[in-house]
Amino acid sequence: MQIGVLGRSAATAESAVHRAGRARREVRSETMAGVLLSLAGIGMVLSIITNEALYPAARHYSTFGSTISDLSGTEPPNSYMVQPNRLIFIVTMAVAGALVLAAAYLLWQIEIRRRFLVALTVFGVGLVGIAIFPGNVATYHPIFAMLCFVGGSIAAILSRAVISGPGRYVAVCLGAVALVATVLGLDAFATWWPQTTIGIGGIERWIAYPVLLWLVMLGGILMSSGA
Repeated sequence: MQIGVLGRSAATAESAVHRAGRARREVRSETMAGVLLSLAGIGMVLSIITNEALYPAARHYSTFGSTISDLSGTEPPNSYMVQPNRLIFIVTMAVAGALVLAAAYLLWQIEIRRRFLVALTVFGVGLVGIAIFPGNVATYHPIFAMLCFVGGSIAAILSRAVISGPGRYVAVCLGAVALVATVLGLDAFATWWPQTTIGIGGIERWIAYPVLLWLVMLGGILMSSGA
């Protein structure tokens, strides 16, 4: 009888140790995912600002009429590419996409809403895709750009399931703004407000910057909860 009790106690202790080890691994994964997402968001914002500042004035790049992807190469048939802007864009998006995908992989190991992780993965794939197929590649670039826009917007909205407190409402608002801007940026609305007011470049920044701000916010939350 005593042996049975001791056996159960040992099994209980072993189970507790196993749970504690798993909890530590999840904390590390969550913290590292937060670091990677924050770095991706911060890096893209600073890179875009620097890339726009470096763009030759003779090319008349503007936030009204030029998209972010124009930094890598403009659309055919009158496409042109400027260095080092093209290289900066490609490297930034490739690295940021890899960071987002690595963060998604880490979060897959934790019990987090799978729909959110699918959207986050799609966003990461979109970033890598626009690095491989920059703005001058008219066949594939729009596809990956749309994956990036829609995936990032929906991921921000779905992240309400993994964020507690007021931050979840901020995330939903940022995602909703980006998603609405994505719709208003379609060619069907080219002659409508707000494209006629702030241009396609302005619309695209209303898509990109809310998602990037959300990335930084989500990364901070994951780092804090992990700590």
